[in-house]
Amino acid sequence: MANQSSAYDFALFEPKRSAEREPRKQSNVIEIPKERLEQNRKPKLRPWKVVSMFLVFLAVSGILGMYIFGQAQLGELSTRMGEAEETLREERNQYAQLKIKSDTALSMEAVETYAAQKLGMKKTTEDQVTTVELSKGDKSEVVAKTENAGWLERAWEKVKGFLS
Repeated sequence: MANQSSAYDFALFEPKRSAEREPRKQSNVIEIPKERLEQNRKPKLRPWKVVSMFLVFLAVSGILGMYIFGQAQLGELSTRMGEAEETLREERNQYAQLKIKSDTALSMEAVETYAAQKLGMKKTTEDQVTTVELSKGDKSEVVAKTENAGWLERAWEKVKGFLS
């Protein structure tokens, strides 16, 4: 047996030590006294959380209310605008009709007919026309009221004339 090489692990046969043993699993159950249980069951009031939630609710409801109000205003204005456009269209049609009536009533033919029939007027003849000749050509003169204004008023008038 000397030529045979075999090895033995004698540690397998020794008793196990307590440190090497697996530790026992502890129970997950926690025992809480009854007073503490009753205290934990009551909901805790957190005033900052309540106030912040209330403010967020107010902000969201305010934004939503403003959106709805804006949409209602937009609808109302759209309706008014449609009515105004319809009124404008009707007024333009009426204006066109009245313009046509006015143009026909004041046309040259209508004026000549009215002058001849109602007023008893006649067209001009050559013996009614008198020609006047001027020696130096035609002149026109504009008479304007001039006042002796101060230098400040004259400057102001020039600025007004420049801007207009």
